[in-house]
Amino acid sequence: MILEVSEALVDVIHAATPAMGDWIELHSLTTVGTGPTNTNGQLALIAVEPHPHMVNRPLVEGANGLVRAPLHLRLTYVVTYLGAHAEAQIRIDRIAQAFHTTPIVRGADLQPPLSDAVESLTIRMLSPTSDERNQIWGTLGRPGPLALFYEVDVAPVPVLERQGAGRIQSHEIRYVGAS
Repeated sequence: MILEVSEALVDVIHAATPAMGDWIELHSLTTVGTGPTNTNGQLALIAVEPHPHMVNRPLVEGANGLVRAPLHLRLTYVVTYLGAHAEAQIRIDRIAQAFHTTPIVRGADLQPPLSDAVESLTIRMLSPTSDERNQIWGTLGRPGPLALFYEVDVAPVPVLERQGAGRIQSHEIRYVGAS
């Protein structure tokens, strides 16, 4: 579901900026591998962590009985535009407007299979300190361009159901008589 969440964020940006065309792409932003294609706007997933309020949820009913509840994640993204500085400011402004206007993406606005798995996505802007930004860009091996940082909740990751799992239907205790 992580890729589907990333694609949903790109869709939100493109829906809010129709005159700019498809100008945001998913990219790792690392210096290893391929560079950006024909766009200068990139959305990169930089961290995945369990959602702190959704851990240790009770078991849920699965096909083979009770299984762990789906894992809910908190995803951290960086969005940037690599181009002329004035144009980068315009594009970053439009991204901030898009996510400020649409901080919650409802299931009806999401594409399947994500729309089948979640009721909504919640998008929050982050304000990393200058040291945190330096660590992020240093880890990616890039200079720190103008960028926005966002946190997105919730992407459920279902449990893999295994053979042999199931619900106990009955339990019988037999006492052996002692002679």
